[in-house]
Amino acid sequence: MPTSRFEIGVCGVSVWSICCSTAGDQLFLTKPLGTGILTTAQKRGLLEATHHDALIAQLTQLNKVGKELAQISGVTAMTDVTGFGLAGHLIEMAEGSGNSAELYYGQLPVMDGVRQYLAQRIVPDATYRNWNGYGDKISFAPDVNVMEAFSLLPDPQTNGGLLIAVSPNSVNEVTALLKEHGLFATSIGQIIPRSEKIINVE
Repeated sequence: MPTSRFEIGVCGVSVWSICCSTAGDQLFLTKPLGTGILTTAQKRGLLEATHHDALIAQLTQLNKVGKELAQISGVTAMTDVTGFGLAGHLIEMAEGSGNSAELYYGQLPVMDGVRQYLAQRIVPDATYRNWNGYGDKISFAPDVNVMEAFSLLPDPQTNGGLLIAVSPNSVNEVTALLKEHGLFATSIGQIIPRSEKIINVE
Protein backbone atom coordinates (compact mmCIF):
# COMPACT_ATOMS: atom_id res chain seq x y z
CA MET A 1 0.00 0.00 0.00
CA PRO A 2 1.45 3.42 -0.93
CA THR A 3 2.09 5.79 1.94
CA SER A 4 1.97 9.56 2.15
CA ARG A 5 4.81 11.64 3.50
CA PHE A 6 4.16 14.90 5.32
CA GLU A 7 7.14 16.91 6.46
CA ILE A 8 7.13 19.93 8.71
CA GLY A 9 9.52 22.53 10.01
CA VAL A 10 9.34 24.13 13.43
CA CYS A 11 10.34 27.65 14.43
CA GLY A 12 9.45 28.75 17.93
CA VAL A 13 5.75 27.96 18.26
CA SER A 14 5.12 28.07 14.51
CA VAL A 15 4.81 24.97 12.34
CA TRP A 16 4.80 24.87 8.56
CA SER A 17 4.87 22.24 5.84
CA ILE A 18 7.54 21.78 3.18
CA CYS A 19 5.09 20.03 0.85
CA CYS A 20 2.22 22.49 0.27
CA SER A 21 3.55 24.78 -2.46
CA THR A 22 1.39 25.37 -5.54
CA ALA A 23 2.13 26.32 -9.15
CA GLY A 24 2.72 30.05 -9.42
CA ASP A 25 4.32 30.41 -5.99
CA GLN A 26 7.48 32.51 -6.02
CA LEU A 27 10.64 31.13 -4.44
CA PHE A 28 12.93 33.04 -2.09
CA LEU A 29 16.23 32.15 -0.41
CA THR A 30 17.16 34.34 2.54
CA LYS A 31 20.95 33.78 2.62
CA PRO A 32 23.61 33.40 -0.08
CA LEU A 33 25.02 30.01 -1.08
CA GLY A 34 28.57 28.87 -0.56
CA THR A 35 29.24 27.90 3.06
CA GLY A 36 30.29 24.39 2.03
CA ILE A 37 32.83 25.74 -0.45
CA LEU A 38 34.22 28.33 1.96
CA THR A 39 34.54 25.88 4.86
CA THR A 40 36.36 23.47 2.55
CA ALA A 41 38.75 26.28 1.58
CA GLN A 42 39.30 26.92 5.29
CA LYS A 43 40.09 23.25 5.95
CA ARG A 44 42.70 23.42 3.19
CA GLY A 45 44.26 26.58 4.63
CA LEU A 46 43.27 28.67 1.60
CA LEU A 47 40.47 30.85 2.97
CA GLU A 48 41.30 34.57 2.90
CA ALA A 49 40.67 36.67 5.99
CA THR A 50 37.86 38.74 4.50
CA HIS A 51 36.03 35.62 3.38
CA HIS A 52 36.61 34.04 6.79
CA ASP A 53 34.85 36.94 8.51
CA ALA A 54 31.91 36.73 6.10
CA LEU A 55 31.68 32.98 6.65
CA ILE A 56 31.58 33.33 10.44
CA ALA A 57 28.93 36.04 10.14
CA GLN A 58 26.69 33.75 8.11
CA LEU A 59 27.28 30.70 10.27
CA THR A 60 26.20 32.63 13.35
CA GLN A 61 23.18 34.40 11.81
CA LEU A 62 20.00 32.78 13.08
CA ASN A 63 16.95 32.19 10.90
CA LYS A 64 14.75 34.08 13.36
CA VAL A 65 12.62 35.54 10.56
CA GLY A 66 11.07 32.10 10.09
CA LYS A 67 8.69 32.64 12.98
CA GLU A 68 7.30 35.79 11.36
CA LEU A 69 7.16 34.24 7.91
CA ALA A 70 5.15 31.33 9.27
CA GLN A 71 2.43 33.78 10.32
CA ILE A 72 1.89 34.92 6.72
CA SER A 73 -0.90 32.88 5.13
CA GLY A 74 0.63 33.21 1.66
CA VAL A 75 3.81 31.39 2.71
CA THR A 76 2.84 27.94 1.45
CA ALA A 77 6.06 26.04 2.17
CA MET A 78 9.34 26.71 3.94
CA THR A 79 12.47 24.81 4.94
CA ASP A 80 16.03 25.60 5.92
CA VAL A 81 18.73 24.72 3.40
CA THR A 82 21.28 22.37 4.96
CA GLY A 83 23.41 19.42 3.96
CA PHE A 84 21.50 18.41 0.83
CA GLY A 85 22.12 21.81 -0.76
CA LEU A 86 19.62 24.16 -2.38
CA ALA A 87 18.81 21.69 -5.15
CA GLY A 88 18.11 18.84 -2.75
CA HIS A 89 15.72 20.86 -0.61
CA LEU A 90 13.97 22.41 -3.62
CA ILE A 91 13.43 18.96 -5.12
CA GLU A 92 11.92 17.85 -1.83
CA MET A 93 9.63 20.89 -1.75
CA ALA A 94 8.47 20.56 -5.36
CA GLU A 95 8.11 16.77 -5.41
CA GLY A 96 6.26 16.77 -2.12
CA SER A 97 3.54 18.96 -3.61
CA GLY A 98 3.41 17.13 -6.94
CA ASN A 99 5.05 19.99 -8.84
CA SER A 100 8.31 21.08 -10.44
CA ALA A 101 10.27 24.32 -10.11
CA GLU A 102 11.99 26.88 -12.31
CA LEU A 103 15.20 28.21 -10.81
CA TYR A 104 16.60 31.52 -12.06
CA TYR A 105 20.32 30.79 -11.89
CA GLY A 106 21.40 34.38 -12.43
CA GLN A 107 19.29 35.50 -9.46
CA LEU A 108 20.87 33.15 -6.91
CA PRO A 109 22.72 34.92 -4.07
CA VAL A 110 26.32 33.68 -3.76
CA MET A 111 28.81 34.50 -1.02
CA ASP A 112 31.82 36.65 -1.90
CA GLY A 113 34.85 34.60 -2.84
CA VAL A 114 32.97 31.43 -3.75
CA ARG A 115 33.73 31.63 -7.46
CA GLN A 116 37.39 32.34 -6.67
CA TYR A 117 37.64 29.04 -4.79
CA LEU A 118 35.65 27.17 -7.42
CA ALA A 119 38.30 28.26 -9.92
CA GLN A 120 40.77 26.40 -7.69
CA ARG A 121 38.49 23.33 -7.76
CA ILE A 122 37.69 23.58 -4.06
CA VAL A 123 34.48 21.61 -3.60
CA PRO A 124 33.28 19.54 -0.61
CA ASP A 125 33.12 15.78 -1.09
CA ALA A 126 29.44 15.90 -0.09
CA THR A 127 28.70 17.95 -3.23
CA TYR A 128 29.43 14.91 -5.39
CA ARG A 129 27.33 12.63 -3.19
CA ASN A 130 24.44 15.07 -3.35
CA TRP A 131 24.65 15.38 -7.11
CA ASN A 132 24.79 11.62 -7.58
CA GLY A 133 21.64 11.36 -5.50
CA TYR A 134 19.45 13.76 -7.46
CA GLY A 135 21.28 15.18 -10.48
CA ASP A 136 19.05 13.28 -12.90
CA LYS A 137 16.08 15.36 -11.70
CA ILE A 138 17.60 18.65 -12.89
CA SER A 139 17.72 20.21 -16.37
CA PHE A 140 19.65 23.26 -17.55
CA ALA A 141 18.94 25.93 -20.14
CA PRO A 142 21.68 26.22 -22.79
CA ASP A 143 23.07 29.49 -21.42
CA VAL A 144 23.55 28.26 -17.83
CA ASN A 145 27.11 27.61 -16.64
CA VAL A 146 26.49 23.95 -15.85
CA MET A 147 29.91 23.24 -14.36
CA GLU A 148 29.54 26.10 -11.91
CA ALA A 149 25.94 25.16 -11.15
CA PHE A 150 27.07 21.60 -10.42
CA SER A 151 29.23 23.00 -7.63
CA LEU A 152 26.72 25.55 -6.25
CA LEU A 153 23.32 23.88 -6.34
CA PRO A 154 24.35 20.74 -4.36
CA ASP A 155 26.78 22.65 -2.10
CA PRO A 156 26.04 21.42 1.45
CA GLN A 157 25.11 24.39 3.61
CA THR A 158 25.75 24.88 7.30
CA ASN A 159 23.16 27.22 8.82
CA GLY A 160 21.90 28.00 5.34
CA GLY A 161 19.04 30.33 4.55
CA LEU A 162 15.35 29.62 4.46
CA LEU A 163 13.87 28.41 1.16
CA ILE A 164 10.37 29.85 0.95
CA ALA A 165 7.46 29.36 -1.45
CA VAL A 166 5.14 32.37 -1.51
CA SER A 167 1.80 32.84 -3.25
CA PRO A 168 1.74 35.87 -5.60
CA ASN A 169 -0.59 37.89 -3.37
CA SER A 170 1.87 37.72 -0.46
CA VAL A 171 5.11 38.47 -2.32
CA ASN A 172 5.16 42.16 -1.39
CA GLU A 173 4.58 41.38 2.28
CA VAL A 174 7.32 38.75 2.36
CA THR A 175 9.76 40.94 0.42
CA ALA A 176 9.22 43.82 2.86
CA LEU A 177 9.79 41.54 5.85
CA LEU A 178 13.00 40.08 4.42
CA LYS A 179 14.36 43.55 3.67
CA GLU A 180 13.48 44.66 7.20
CA HIS A 181 15.67 41.85 8.52
CA GLY A 182 18.50 42.61 6.09
CA LEU A 183 18.00 39.37 4.16
CA PHE A 184 18.07 38.58 0.45
CA ALA A 185 14.66 39.54 -0.92
CA THR A 186 14.71 38.77 -4.65
CA SER A 187 12.77 35.87 -6.15
CA ILE A 188 15.05 33.03 -7.29
CA GLY A 189 12.38 31.09 -9.17
CA GLN A 190 8.87 29.74 -9.06
CA ILE A 191 6.88 26.58 -8.58
CA ILE A 192 5.46 25.25 -11.85
CA PRO A 193 3.22 22.30 -12.80
CA ARG A 194 5.02 18.95 -12.88
CA SER A 195 7.32 18.62 -15.87
CA GLU A 196 9.80 15.99 -17.03
CA LYS A 197 12.43 17.25 -14.59
CA ILE A 198 11.80 18.45 -11.05
CA ILE A 199 14.11 21.48 -11.29
CA ASN A 200 14.49 23.42 -14.53
CA VAL A 201 17.43 25.80 -14.20
CA GLU A 202 17.00 28.85 -16.40
